[in-house]
Amino acid sequence: KSFADVGAYASFNINATLTGAGEPKVYETTSVTGNFFTVLGVQPVAGTLFRDDETWSGGELTAIITHRLWRERFASDPNLAGKTIQLNGRDVRVTGVLPEDFALPGVNADIFRPIAWDPNSKAQASFRRAHFMRPVARLRDGASIEKADAELQTVVSRLQREYPETNTEMGAGITSLQSFLIGESRRPLLVLLGAVALLLLIACANVGNLLLVQASSRSQETALRLALGARASRLVRQALTESFVLASIGGAAGLALGIVVTKSLSLLQPAGLLPSHEIHVSWPVLGYVAAITITSSLLFGIVPVIWSKERVPGDALRARGSSARIKRWGDALLIAEVAIALVLTLGAGLLARSFRNLERTDAGIISDGVLSATVALPGIRYDSISKVMTFWKQLGESALAIPGVTSVGAVSGLSLTQPGWSSDFTARGWTQDREGIGALHRDVLPGYFETMRVPLLSGRYIDDTDRTGGEQVVVINNEVARKFFPNENPVGQEISFNRIISATSNWYRIVGVVGSERQSSLSTPAQPEIFQPATQRGNNSMAFVLRTNGDPRAVIPLLRQAVAQLDPNLALSEVKTMNEVRDTASSRERFLTVLLFSFAVVGFVLALVGVYGVMARVARGRVREMGIRISLGAQASEVRWLVIKRGLSLTIAGVAVGLVVAFASTSVLRSMLYGIQPVDPFTFAFVPLVLTFAAVVACWIPAARASRSNAMQALRSE
Repeated sequence: KSFADVGAYASFNINATLTGAGEPKVYETTSVTGNFFTVLGVQPVAGTLFRDDETWSGGELTAIITHRLWRERFASDPNLAGKTIQLNGRDVRVTGVLPEDFALPGVNADIFRPIAWDPNSKAQASFRRAHFMRPVARLRDGASIEKADAELQTVVSRLQREYPETNTEMGAGITSLQSFLIGESRRPLLVLLGAVALLLLIACANVGNLLLVQASSRSQETALRLALGARASRLVRQALTESFVLASIGGAAGLALGIVVTKSLSLLQPAGLLPSHEIHVSWPVLGYVAAITITSSLLFGIVPVIWSKERVPGDALRARGSSARIKRWGDALLIAEVAIALVLTLGAGLLARSFRNLERTDAGIISDGVLSATVALPGIRYDSISKVMTFWKQLGESALAIPGVTSVGAVSGLSLTQPGWSSDFTARGWTQDREGIGALHRDVLPGYFETMRVPLLSGRYIDDTDRTGGEQVVVINNEVARKFFPNENPVGQEISFNRIISATSNWYRIVGVVGSERQSSLSTPAQPEIFQPATQRGNNSMAFVLRTNGDPRAVIPLLRQAVAQLDPNLALSEVKTMNEVRDTASSRERFLTVLLFSFAVVGFVLALVGVYGVMARVARGRVREMGIRISLGAQASEVRWLVIKRGLSLTIAGVAVGLVVAFASTSVLRSMLYGIQPVDPFTFAFVPLVLTFAAVVACWIPAARASRSNAMQALRSE
């Protein structure tokens, strides 16, 4: 009762070849219920949405396309809606075009089709196992997620009682669509936002410190102006004008640089991190830049002048160096800068070490020298296992004949991209309380394991003897053997994918155990997986993998030619080297590491500039003293140490504060780290040492200048 309507979409995409509008090209399609876009509240820019009754089969073939496909393939034809296109050799009528800003993270499809279920399948158990569907519900006005969840759990309990074969131990959950779509992107984006905030704090502290140094050097000038009758408001206006001009130049330069960098980030950001690649500098961003520019110019420009005008002119004229208040605030700002820079650099260091661990992860395959390309066969022309397998065999032979290709195989889904479908299984002779849960599935053609260099642990690989009509066989990975067949040899045993065994259950003999490949990403451990021969299943979409003895991309034209010779209406899609696939699998971690490391470098440099500025102020205030010390016989190194010791003490204080903050805050990175703890001893030792050494160098420069002081010149200048 809490739901106004419920729609659903498939959790996976299917490749389809579009012909009749230029060269054949493969696009990703996904299936939805007839009311899916209505539930989401989406309105087409052209044409109409699906009808509710299109959830069930019986009508003509229809499709809704994305704005991108409409623009790139059909030149934004305003009359496309209602026309017919060719998908996999079938006539499909385009009913509508989605708006440009429509985005559903995780569903990168260009063509949406009605699910078109057969109404006669409702009573079948297989229909109740449609776990690949993701339902989306719109709440009624006034209904809450908590109330809807309570009702949903009532339905879950009822289904478990009424349909024990399919629903025992099956549950359901509910969450807001926003939370589901944002998923794992929320924490990385908040970390980046926090890093930017820390960088801004360092910059503000730096500006404040430099203006304090400037105010210190001009304190006598300010006092003299006041003594000669200048009005305090005039000095304030002058200071505000100077700081505003500087801040405006900095803000404008930063904005221009930000626009350029943002365009680059839009191209570099990995898929899935943001709902859209259309990242741009918006009016709120411009407003923020203007606000922070004006605020910083007012704050850091007026405070030093106010402090200076509060001093008695005679005291300021007699004083040598900065006032005690300016010194205290300058030291405090420096300690804060160093502490924040340390936290930022530690975070970047942790991510850098984590990414290094990730890059060294064994994916279960050897990707060097391997090319991958997906081919999808239209079901209307390849409508039998024999036709499908004949084509796959011919393509495999043609690919193997390409110069430089040493082995060829194929799989229904590449490693490091996305996991296949999953199921439970049971083995012959197991008791009812023993069950294999959540095993992933992929289909392979002979030669796949050899091409990807997946090690054979026992038994044999899938080979040409595994054909339709023969004994049904499977190969399992080491995770299945370790988790579900501990202390026994699984080779030779029979398994079934039915939860409740009956006379109609199919049995598959395990003929081999292979090493475990990482299915979805480098950071996700390998899951239990079962491989079935595509020769016995007739999968219409396969990713071919070709191992070469040279540059794998060099064989792409010859592979396209081989496909065109077999069927000119087919096209290759997702043509990549396996090294590129591996890089894509870690692109999110690389992107975050590069960004945070860049922020850390800028913060590190700004902190060193702050150290230099404060030490320059200290050295300038002690020029007369140092000149006299040298004249009385002090060594230049002893004089330099006076300044360096001061800077080193402030730096160490900042490092201590930063370490305390880092110990408490780096835990937010835990879910983003791989093979490393948030409090990594090496990182927490190395980064402070580097920062301290760099600060000593920044202190040495003004100290060296001050150590060359001449007492007579210092006295004459006063």
